[in-house]
Amino acid sequence: MQEVCIFYFSGTGMTKYVIDKMKLALEKNQTQVDVFAIENTQAQSLSLNDYDAIGIAYPVHAFNAPKIVVDFARSLPKVESLDTFVISTAGEHHWANFASSALLIKILRKKGFCVFYDRPFVMPSNFIVKDDETKVRAKISKVNAQIPIAVYEILSRITYQQRASFFAKAAAVLGRAEWFGAKCVKLFYSDKKRCDGCGLCAAKCPNRNISIQKNRAAFRWNCGLCMRCFYICPKSAIKIHRPFGFIGFDRWYENADFAYIASKSPDTSSRRRPE
Repeated sequence: MQEVCIFYFSGTGMTKYVIDKMKLALEKNQTQVDVFAIENTQAQSLSLNDYDAIGIAYPVHAFNAPKIVVDFARSLPKVESLDTFVISTAGEHHWANFASSALLIKILRKKGFCVFYDRPFVMPSNFIVKDDETKVRAKISKVNAQIPIAVYEILSRITYQQRASFFAKAAAVLGRAEWFGAKCVKLFYSDKKRCDGCGLCAAKCPNRNISIQKNRAAFRWNCGLCMRCFYICPKSAIKIHRPFGFIGFDRWYENADFAYIASKSPDTSSRRRPE
C-alpha cells in the first residue's frame, strides 16, 4: 500500500473540493492518504520520509501559486528524491496560467523533491467573472471525470507537465506583483456599516490578517487576496470598492457541491478563487 500526503491551500473551497475528491479516489486504490491545510501546517515539523509521494495543491493567483504556498515550499525540509505532484485550479484553461507552478517547482526541486506531475483543473471562478449555473455544472462534471484519471497517473508515476511558453513565464513573473499589491487591498475594503464583529473572517483568514477591534473587523497589511473573508461574511459586510469593485461578485455560488461554503462552516478552509 502506498502512503501519500497532500498539502493544499484553498481560499474559498474549490481546490479543497478537488483534493477531497482525490483523497477518496486514492483511498479506493488502496492508498493511505493524509491531507493538511497549508495555513495550519508547520513545515519543519513534518516527517516526509514516511511517504511514498507528496502533493501540493493550490488555486492560481495572478498566473502563480499564492505566496502562502510558495513560502510553505521554501520552509519544507530537504529530502532525497521524494516523488511529488502538483495540482492547480483556475477559472479557465488559459495559456497564461501554464507557468503558474514554475517557481514552486523550482523551489521544490532544489530541496530534493522529484516533481513528476503538474496538472491543472478548471473550476468555477471566484474572481471578477462569476460562472452561471450551467457552466458550473459542466466544470464540476468534467473535473469529477478527470480526477480518477489523474489519480491513476499519479499512482503509476506517469509524467504530466504543463508546457509554458515564454509569454506564460513572463506573465507569471509580472503576476507576482500581486503579492505586494494585495497588501494594499485593505485600503479598498468597506465593512463598517454592516459588520457586527462576529469574528468569522478573523478566525478564517489564512494570513492572520484580520482582527476584531471595537466590535469591527480590522485589516492589517498582509492580505493574500484569497477572497475567503469576502465570501464567507454572513453579513456581506466586506466589500471592495472603487476602483477595484470588479474583483468580486455579490453572492457566492449556491450549487449543492459548494454547500460547505454556503453553510459558513468553521472548518479550516472556506471558499474559493480558483481555486
